[in-house]
Amino acid sequence: MDTLYDKMKQKEDESSALLERYRTDYDLLNLKKYVLSDIKGKAIPDIINVTLNKPAIFAANIISSLGSCSQQTVVTSSRGSVDTHYIEEFQDAVYNAVNLRLQKRGQASLNSFADVQLCIRGRGVRRILFRLATQEDITKGEAEEVGQLIPDITSWDARYVTYERGINGLKWAAYHIDRNWSATEEQYGALMQKYGVYREGKNPVKANIADIWTEDHNEIWIEGKQVLEQPHDFGFCPVILEVVPLGYGNILMEEDRLQHEGESIFFMIRDIIPELNRLVSLLQTLNQRQLLGSMKYPTADTQQEPPDYPKSMEVVNVEKDLAPIDYGDARRAAEMVYNFLERSLQQGSISDIDLGNLQFPLSAVALVTVGENRDKVYLPRLDTKAYLNQRTAEMFTKQILQLGESSIELGTPGHTKNFNLSKIDGEYETSYKYFVKSPQLDIAKLTMGASALKMGLDRETVYTDIMQYEDPKGMIQKYYYDLAEKLSPNVLRNRTIIKLLEMAEDDGDEDAARDAQIMAAEIGASLEQIRQGVEVAPPEMPKPEGGEELPLLGGGKVGGVPRVASVTTPEGV
Repeated sequence: MDTLYDKMKQKEDESSALLERYRTDYDLLNLKKYVLSDIKGKAIPDIINVTLNKPAIFAANIISSLGSCSQQTVVTSSRGSVDTHYIEEFQDAVYNAVNLRLQKRGQASLNSFADVQLCIRGRGVRRILFRLATQEDITKGEAEEVGQLIPDITSWDARYVTYERGINGLKWAAYHIDRNWSATEEQYGALMQKYGVYREGKNPVKANIADIWTEDHNEIWIEGKQVLEQPHDFGFCPVILEVVPLGYGNILMEEDRLQHEGESIFFMIRDIIPELNRLVSLLQTLNQRQLLGSMKYPTADTQQEPPDYPKSMEVVNVEKDLAPIDYGDARRAAEMVYNFLERSLQQGSISDIDLGNLQFPLSAVALVTVGENRDKVYLPRLDTKAYLNQRTAEMFTKQILQLGESSIELGTPGHTKNFNLSKIDGEYETSYKYFVKSPQLDIAKLTMGASALKMGLDRETVYTDIMQYEDPKGMIQKYYYDLAEKLSPNVLRNRTIIKLLEMAEDDGDEDAARDAQIMAAEIGASLEQIRQGVEVAPPEMPKPEGGEELPLLGGGKVGGVPRVASVTTPEGV
């Protein structure tokens, strides 16, 4: 019967084409030096090889943009008894505690790791093991006291992950990687000695280790030997895996479909980059040969074999007069090819507009159109990132509730809070929304939104569909809240007093306290009444001296000029 290790190795064999894709994308990301070769793959000598930095620029922009997106956590429930705000606060505290633990270990935060994985590997993987600390954990430095929550979430590089799906999720998942030998011995030394794990006649640097998790247990294999098997009672495989829905490998069921599942950001330009490098390398070589060109001279010796590739300053046998070798109109053809390749590259990645390289302004409509095209690169990965974080929150919540505690302390130093787990247990759904920020696009949307409002479109439609605010309902409420103090001097006066009181109480500002007291006295109210929100009738406005009171909606005869006596503005109004 095949072991899980055997199944893992079989999956790796089936994924060989996908692993090759990972390697190609890794080389593009890290600008592996380009070498011009012939159709047989043999390097061509005497070539100036050029490696363009375009894929690294593309990746850096996309990954940075994903990292700078604003995140919004939304918990919804049809049950009125569920405190959604409390649950959102709980989830934020968990993520903060996890990221602090990762930071102390010199590892990337969850979202930072996921951004790179979703862009380059096309998927994100996490192993989640929330548990209460034991004395052994204290000895290892995992915790400071017994019973303390250990928020253990480890990000796995999808390049080294194999798995098998079941009806309700993963049946098993394995992380198979070479690890520092001394670190492996430090953690598993006794088990390695017990099961005879060693490399005879070698001075090992790396240990091949496989960490395999199923729905009911965990296995550790080192150098192909199982050294540990331990059960767990989660009731599910504690690994989360989400794949970017591009490449269609899980839809178009061809034999080689695995290599196309969960495509990276390079999948539309993977073959264009080498061609650009080839073209630029050829042009640069031609430039040098133009300066230090090969020559030809007449000779009767036809027995001499010419070299396969003429080198710089090389002399080649011909039968006529001495003259430079003509390479043809290669430059014109190269210019045309470069334009085609550059256009294809920008269509499959990001354009000069996104990079800010244009020397002329664009209209608001053009900017929004460009933004929509750019979002097509982001959105599949943002959606996958949202699902990854959503499922992560669901899993760590289940694990925390399984601990059987009534409350748990979470957070970071100086910002910890004791959460009542009975308020976390309930029927609700968590979703994450991400918004890409761009000052240019924001200005363009504001311009279009202002025009739409002038044309009579309702504010909700403008805020939702045109300006695309994160919280359109909240922005509408804020608009009318701000409008109230513009329409009513008394509303403005009351809010000013409240803000002055906050400055006085929070910052100890004595001037603010004095100003608040003066303004309260002007409307015949005490500061205590203002604090408690007691309704105070506004002071009666004195009538203008020396004439009639001004009519509210105008006066006089229709079509005529209202008759007004001399008006004097009363002091203090």
